[in-house]
Amino acid sequence: LPKVGSSCLKKVVEFCSHHAEEPMIPINSPLTDDTLETNVSQEWYQNFITGIDQNMIFELVTAANYMEIPPLLDLTCLIVSIGFMGKQAEEIREILKIAKMTPDEEAKARKEHRWIFED
Repeated sequence: LPKVGSSCLKKVVEFCSHHAEEPMIPINSPLTDDTLETNVSQEWYQNFITGIDQNMIFELVTAANYMEIPPLLDLTCLIVSIGFMGKQAEEIREILKIAKMTPDEEAKARKEHRWIFED
């Protein structure tokens, strides 16, 4: 698996092994609240995802998508989205390591996606 590092693969195997024994209850969409505990009732899954650093979370999002593991993708995207709640576009850009827009790109984005830039 060229896109999945060994430490990430270890977490994927841990998740899948547990999921085989205790399937994760699907996460509602749209989210019911902005907390992990409200959206994920199973303690093992709460502990699994909260014990992982941000870089590994992003690696797991990529791995779950690449390996087509919807429950892991849902869980990792949930924790990412919870982390984004209440943050401004600039803060999210920095977290995702997205290069700063040129003035022309920003003007276009502000025109096309006004809701993102609301203060």
